[in-house]
Amino acid sequence: MTMKAEARRFWRDVVHGRVQLALIPVAPIILLPFIIIGFVIIFPLWVIGLAVLGLLRLIAWVIDKAIEAAGGTFRFGPPLARAFEWVKTFGGLARTVAARKDSTASSGGRVSE
Repeated sequence: MTMKAEARRFWRDVVHGRVQLALIPVAPIILLPFIIIGFVIIFPLWVIGLAVLGLLRLIAWVIDKAIEAAGGTFRFGPPLARAFEWVKTFGGLARTVAARKDSTASSGGRVSE
């Protein structure tokens, strides 16, 4: 049987209801908009945020060294370092999950509430 004949037979079976809808992968089709939003909008914004904060940290490091050389004690770096870590860990989400896993492992599998 040729490919054209097989395709014609398949579509005839679809039209007459002999092909089950469970054979059609629905989950990827439903999740596609979320995947597109995540990779096209959110991920690039996250990378831009990391780049901007990284550049600001570099500038703050230079300013901190200049202030230190002048004998001052004020620092721009620590707040920017906290902001950079916050953005890097997706708003602290990755750090929270890691801390929860560590506390669960140290308590022998019990979750304390």
